Amino acid sequence: MKILYVATVRGHIGRFHLPFIRRLNELGCTVDGAFRDNSKEVQIPDMSALHREFDIPFSRSPYSRSNIKAYKALKKVISENDYDAVHCHTPMGSVVARLAVKNLKKDIKVIYTAHGFHFYKGAPKKNWSVYYPVEKRLAKYTDCLVTINNEDYELAKKSLKAGMIRKVDGVGVDTARFSFVDSEKKRALRKECGYAQDDFIMIYPAEISKRKNQMMLLRALRIVKDKHPNVRLLLPGLQTDIAECRQYVDANQLGENVQFLGYRRDIPQLVGMSDISVSSSRQEGLPVNVIEAMAMGNPIIATDVRGNNDLVREGVNGYLVGLNDSEAMAEKINYLIEHPDAVETLGKASCKISEAYSMENAVREMEEIYRELKLL
Repeated sequence: MKILYVATVRGHIGRFHLPFIRRLNELGCTVDGAFRDNSKEVQIPDMSALHREFDIPFSRSPYSRSNIKAYKALKKVISENDYDAVHCHTPMGSVVARLAVKNLKKDIKVIYTAHGFHFYKGAPKKNWSVYYPVEKRLAKYTDCLVTINNEDYELAKKSLKAGMIRKVDGVGVDTARFSFVDSEKKRALRKECGYAQDDFIMIYPAEISKRKNQMMLLRALRIVKDKHPNVRLLLPGLQTDIAECRQYVDANQLGENVQFLGYRRDIPQLVGMSDISVSSSRQEGLPVNVIEAMAMGNPIIATDVRGNNDLVREGVNGYLVGLNDSEAMAEKINYLIEHPDAVETLGKASCKISEAYSMENAVREMEEIYRELKLL
């Protein structure tokens, strides 16, 4: 079998899909990739599992004329190669890929993995007016629509007419890198990184952006700090939109309580030494950073939004709070600071729940879908 993987950027394939592409190689499949090369912007793993790569000028914006050029370039790639299937990812990558296959009128299976629809409960009306009609139309040209969270799965079953609709448990977490950290190892990591043993450390590895909503965490931190001055918030991630956050930190004397760490390659060590993991996101598909934290044994306090609420079981492995409800976030943080036994209990439950989201399980689920489509 010959398969083309399509995404808006190269980094998406490198970050999320190489384990299954390697599995396809093992099963005798040839896999090519088509995407815009963003290697200069982010670190990308070894992509040698791809037979060939095609640089396609995708834009994330649905209004960009660059996507017209991307459509023509991708259509040419597909027309000149004898692909049995096109597996597309990301909103614009999937739109362009499905239009290209449809207009070629070739017998090619089309799979779309939706990593989180832009139309979701609470999404802006603009998202529903732009993205939903397009997806509803293109679903009929999709042999299999793969979703990764409950909300998208239920919406797809109700409103989208794809050939098959399936749900998988995300893209998988590498449990060799992200594994349970006991108290002894946690103390060693803290010492190595220069943190005090009595610091209460929270972490949120994510791009600093409006979507990830770090301002909510900073407002919660200001409340917690008054009662527990030894609290620390670590924010590793690309600093896309950091000005407002820095201004708030300076205005509220939080400089000793929060660290903007920038892009880091030692996320397992940082998560491993932390007491809890937090998420203030406005929207998610199925957040890998939360699953990684769970696998390492961290309790989770997160906003009650799609994706987060697939992973966090209230009072079992953490707590869900309302979007932008910093007071509720602060209340849960204070509770865990004052109840270390709860941190341990919730953390062990997190680790157990994370087992369903292992890399091995994700690869197995996707392989089953390919077999159902008779591609293997």
